[in-house]
Amino acid sequence: MATQTLTTFDAILKNLYRGPIVELLNQETYLIDQLEQTNANDIGTFTGRQIIIPVHTSRNRGRGATTDGGGLATAGAQGYLDAIVPPRYFDQGIELSDMVIKQSENDEGAFVRALTSEMEGAMTDLRKDISRMAYGTGDGLLATITGTPAAGTSITVDSGQYIAVGDVVDIVLKATGVVTNGVAATTVTAVSFTGSANSATQAAATLTISVATGGATANTYGVYISGDRNNESDGLRNITSTSRTLHQINSSTNPIWDGNVFPAGQVNPSEDLFMQAAQRIRLRAGNKGTSIDCFLTTLGVQRRLANQYVSQKRWNDAHVVDIDGGYSAIMVAAGNKPIPVISDVDAVNGFAFALSKDSLAWAEVARPDWLLAPDGKGSILQLKDGSTAGSKLAIWQAWIVWYATLVCVAPLRNAQLSGFNDDVPVARV
Repeated sequence: MATQTLTTFDAILKNLYRGPIVELLNQETYLIDQLEQTNANDIGTFTGRQIIIPVHTSRNRGRGATTDGGGLATAGAQGYLDAIVPPRYFDQGIELSDMVIKQSENDEGAFVRALTSEMEGAMTDLRKDISRMAYGTGDGLLATITGTPAAGTSITVDSGQYIAVGDVVDIVLKATGVVTNGVAATTVTAVSFTGSANSATQAAATLTISVATGGATANTYGVYISGDRNNESDGLRNITSTSRTLHQINSSTNPIWDGNVFPAGQVNPSEDLFMQAAQRIRLRAGNKGTSIDCFLTTLGVQRRLANQYVSQKRWNDAHVVDIDGGYSAIMVAAGNKPIPVISDVDAVNGFAFALSKDSLAWAEVARPDWLLAPDGKGSILQLKDGSTAGSKLAIWQAWIVWYATLVCVAPLRNAQLSGFNDDVPVARV
């Protein structure tokens, strides 16, 4: 007598799929969301080659005190410089076969339409990457090599916070962009963090990567998204820094163009240091300096600040305050009014930034949109080279582009606080 079993009945059993698709990726982009709402000097959308912003940089020093019949002061003049900001070009590409597009066109065939899923995902991923750039150093640097790896081995870097498995990166000389002992367009296959919390190495990591040749000397070679070196937007780290060139003005010779820098020296965050930053901004910028809108920092720094309040029995200050957009903050008495300290998942490990939104602008040539094919028909899909339309081998490509940049018209109204104790970063996906 034959027995019916799962093995013999397998052809009749159904696979049960429960939709919709569950989102596992963190899609928060707090900083870029905020920057889109700022409009310093009414910059907003612009056309042309670049933005030129006149800035007042020095006083009339033709001054003096004299005696009866004495000589008059030598005449002076106000000083001005042009801040020059070119647009940056961000893009994200998608590629699908003709058949996957056709076979996922209705709900019976798939949970989502492949084309719609890829297009919406590309937009989200583009915003996420720009959110990372907005905290950057303006040159695209993700990390600096800290060891001297042999050919074909893994490498150690000072920070793996913004590097993910699957990233295609260049390892090149930071000063020149030349490959020499580095490697171009290689894929990261693993990221493991080697630092420890509350230390200067908390974001340090090892990357599993193929280095073509040996000798990528520590501190002279950097890791960049392939092709991104010197092509990314300015970010908060170089905007708030000192003795650097920002918007083509060198603050080494024009210190009025410096930001404000406060190294914490690897300690827990304190309200006193936040207050120092706010007071320095007020001293340099006057009444404009009293308009700090927020401090942006990491989850770990925000939590350590709240823990300081708890240890001081300042229960109300440690409580989280709801702010716009579903985010929350704790407050510091760092100005003429309490200022929120907001955590952002993309913030730089160990840093906090004091921001005056009226000094910042997200300038764009146009809103992000899909690149149109030059066929006069407004098509965003383009056949990949070697493909044949309508065949099973047809491969379609499309790119979403965003021509924009982060502009700061007054760096002295912003500050960076660095070297806070923080958590070891979580691997990015």
